[in-house]
Amino acid sequence: MVAYSIIGQYVPTNSIIHRLDPRSKTIAVFVLAIVVFMAGNFPALLAMLGGAFVLAAITRIPARFFVRSLKPVLILVGFFFIFHLFFTQEGTELVSLGALTLYSGGVTKGLFVSLRILTLVLFASFLTLTTRTVDLTNGLEKLLSPLKRIKIPTSEFVLMMMIAMRYIPILMEETKRLSMAQAARGADITSGTILSRMKALNPLLLPLIVQSFKQAETMAQAMEARGYRMGAERTQIRLLTWKKADTWTLVFTGMIAAIILITRS
Repeated sequence: MVAYSIIGQYVPTNSIIHRLDPRSKTIAVFVLAIVVFMAGNFPALLAMLGGAFVLAAITRIPARFFVRSLKPVLILVGFFFIFHLFFTQEGTELVSLGALTLYSGGVTKGLFVSLRILTLVLFASFLTLTTRTVDLTNGLEKLLSPLKRIKIPTSEFVLMMMIAMRYIPILMEETKRLSMAQAARGADITSGTILSRMKALNPLLLPLIVQSFKQAETMAQAMEARGYRMGAERTQIRLLTWKKADTWTLVFTGMIAAIILITRS
């Protein structure tokens, strides 16, 4: 059973983006995320979204993976669109539905916010989809290493964040397995009213919580058995190497950021 999660899952395809140093990819994604939030018009945002689709093609990750894994994200995107559609009262009046009135500003702002969230999720996903968890952990630890001088436990913070991200696809797979088991016992969580669906989720949530605690305990025991100690200095078997491609990646990212910021007004 394969869990399709766009965040926290590594898909090996040996593309040029996979071979980049995790530090350069982390910096590039961070810069692009800032640019996405600062893009102030539709042309700039659509250009960023188009760039995300180009990067998706370069990664060589199958398109069906993105289609399946983006379904939960599209639900969130749809929620923000509907929220702005009904509660943003700007522009000209389009339709009046009793107590609710739809305005042109609500449609425009809803589309803009939805596209911004979708673009941001795509850029963030490239970091985990193209980087092994171990390499990403080492890269983040290297980038945050200067904070150790002011007694910030960067190693523990990065490890905690990577474990949380890695458990997203694991929990999704466990949820799918439990829902199939409940469906085999006659439970129906796909039809009926919203209230009946929420009640039908009760037999699913408790086993999922129990299983999550068991997995966390198993991981803690495995880490202790391998000699993990908080604050201890650790060596790395996989050394990170900064190449010319990483430098050119940051240069190209900086150029894109400059162009978008200049034309964002």
